[in-house]
Amino acid sequence: MRILVLIAAFLYVASAYTDPECSNYDHETYGCVGECISTGDCPGSKYQSNLCPTQPNDVKCCFTADTDAECATYNHPTHGTVGSCIASDQCPFGNYISGLCPTMAQDIKCCFGKPTDTCQSDGSDPSDCDDACGTTVKSLAQQIFDKHLAGSITLKTSHPNGVSDGADPYNNIRDTVLGCKAKRSSYECAQGSAPGGYVCLSESLLRYILQLSNDGYWLAVNSLAGACHGKNSLHYSGLAVDLAKTSSYSYFMDKCNEMGATESVGPGYPSADYHTHCAFSS
Repeated sequence: MRILVLIAAFLYVASAYTDPECSNYDHETYGCVGECISTGDCPGSKYQSNLCPTQPNDVKCCFTADTDAECATYNHPTHGTVGSCIASDQCPFGNYISGLCPTMAQDIKCCFGKPTDTCQSDGSDPSDCDDACGTTVKSLAQQIFDKHLAGSITLKTSHPNGVSDGADPYNNIRDTVLGCKAKRSSYECAQGSAPGGYVCLSESLLRYILQLSNDGYWLAVNSLAGACHGKNSLHYSGLAVDLAKTSSYSYFMDKCNEMGATESVGPGYPSADYHTHCAFSS
């Protein structure tokens, strides 16, 4: 009997082990919360392969291992099924719903944004959040995010081609508000190959977006630092924005020029039939 107990204890310890590739993986939605567990035990099937190399084939890196199924499978009307049970003070902008983590402590809520303070940083990652781009840029981003919450600016949560990689306008602005650099995409398209990495958004760029809104115009932001563009695109330097085409597109282009931009194109220009593009030199 004693031998059976020892074997059971050993199997439990072995199954609880999580490879560092998983526990240190900074998921674009869930952060560094991965645990190597059986795929059948991963709430909402929020797992990723190839991050648990020492484990059996049915063990994957699960990002909702500590999340109740009610939260992991909840379909948020704006953010979709990306909920995770996390301390409410780690949930950006208080974007959580109560009552979806019934087995957890009272301060654990179902959060629909990438939680903060989940990764142990050594300061080498350019995305580290310590007002990396300055307090002015952070303040401007906060104003834009507030307008998004109020409905006067729409920050898209995926790219025009449908790719969702954490480098969309919503995440670019949110990360800037948190004091981080904005994420760039890292996929290929007909125009070229997005470089990946991180970049500060330009103060001039953020002032332009705010000015359009302050002038009374509704606008939808398609791309900032993310998505895939031409090889030398100023998007990759955090200097450009693409706005969805509206009846106000000519005003957007005129204001872009008025504020000293180096690029201002829109409907009537090649490859710009459905958006306006504004880019600054700094």
